[in-house]
Amino acid sequence: MSELPPEKKEEKVESTPDYESIEKQVLEVIQVQWEQHEEIREILSILKEKILLDLNSLGYVSRVETQGSFVRKTYLSEDETFDLLLILQLTDKSKVHQILDSLVKRLKSDHIRKTPIEVKKHTGKIPYLRIFAENELVNLFVGFEVLPGEETISIFDLIPQHTQYILNHMKEEDRNEVVLLKKFMKTMGVYRNDVGAVGFNGYLCELLVLFYGSFREALKGISQWRPRTIIDLKKNTEKIEDVDLLTSEMLFRYYPLYVQDPLNPKDNVAADVSMEHFMSIIAAANTFLYNPSTSFFEDQLCEVPSYDDIIRKTITSGREIAILAIERNFQESEVCWQKALSIKTSFEIELINNNYILERSKAFVSDDYYGLLISLMDANPQISIRRDGPEITSPDSIEFLKRYTKHVDVVAGPFIDNARWAINFRKKGQKVNDFLENLTKKNTFVLNVDSFLRIEIKEKMNVLNFDEELRGIYETDTSFAEHLFLFIERKPLWICNLREAEFI
Repeated sequence: MSELPPEKKEEKVESTPDYESIEKQVLEVIQVQWEQHEEIREILSILKEKILLDLNSLGYVSRVETQGSFVRKTYLSEDETFDLLLILQLTDKSKVHQILDSLVKRLKSDHIRKTPIEVKKHTGKIPYLRIFAENELVNLFVGFEVLPGEETISIFDLIPQHTQYILNHMKEEDRNEVVLLKKFMKTMGVYRNDVGAVGFNGYLCELLVLFYGSFREALKGISQWRPRTIIDLKKNTEKIEDVDLLTSEMLFRYYPLYVQDPLNPKDNVAADVSMEHFMSIIAAANTFLYNPSTSFFEDQLCEVPSYDDIIRKTITSGREIAILAIERNFQESEVCWQKALSIKTSFEIELINNNYILERSKAFVSDDYYGLLISLMDANPQISIRRDGPEITSPDSIEFLKRYTKHVDVVAGPFIDNARWAINFRKKGQKVNDFLENLTKKNTFVLNVDSFLRIEIKEKMNVLNFDEELRGIYETDTSFAEHLFLFIERKPLWICNLREAEFI
């Protein structure tokens, strides 16, 4: 059969991804309906009035405002927690606990409509109240009256100014774009759900939509991010710093994303975005742009394997896994996250300083425990390490040569490199679990944590091995099992959402 003339050949036409259709389908599910919004608004209004009356009767000059995504209208229909902000005078700084304790007593004996109010005081860097009223969960945070440019006392002081900035700069149609971005990040597992946890937050999502213009444009921008990306909304600029010369040790404490707060450019709104979250959202954004699907917005439960499978995965991973865990004993999530992140930083420093090759680590807070998951290239510290000495022109070089010329542990040198004396020497050290046991039970004084946490580490921290004790924790604390599985598996949970047909 003869071929058709070239001009009549059928051409394969690639279909254009139908982003608009997908976004429309998702919004129909996650958008808040007017009736739902009004119901929540009424409950918050009644609660605000009761709190204000109680404060006035106690003799405090203050005000209570609805804040957060509710007042900005950028919350999801599935959101279960809403925020009120108690704004106190600076003179009441020392009375925060007293004020909150008094409010707890009064609110506990009160009702909204016919439903009793349940309330609990949570402690952390800044204490707050968690109020359950008419099936709605409300956080009452505490801030202080500060003007733009003034030094803040509470992390919540600038929230009213943030809200006003968003209300002044965001168009009505932009709110749906924020809702899409928040849902996308929640499904991707990079959104900060707990107070004190790490990840993207609502204000950061709002600023990203303001900067890029829409959900889709934000994903396009995210897909091009590299460590370290710096976004300045006021100057409408985005740049990527050259980090090629930074070592992995320096990157541990180096923000991968820097989004300047337009109200206070010294503040990084993305300070709580870890490198893991940063790289995961870049991968997710690119995958969605290549193969858009509603599955990127569908929640996925983690199906953890059996404990025996976890052991097999660990053995075949080629890595040494260490687990540090402290029982929560009813400590609040915010407090546990603060401690877990402090533990993460201090133990990373000690492992690196003692020549262990740290691949990665992750703070966790589960239902019953909090602590640190660690992955090392080897259970033993690096055997031979380099130590730089003084410049060859320095008088200190005499002492350096005397000390190391015949030192028993020096395996090379002293030698000259870049006008300095240097040596390679043999480093003796313990296997990592022995090192961690010794660090937690005997040498906690070297850890850069506060004295109270140091005592808790010494008295309560367990260095867990893959044994029957860990099996018991894994099989009873499902959230711990999920943390451990995802840490060992290293596969982002959102990949499990993708259906096979989406790759065809």
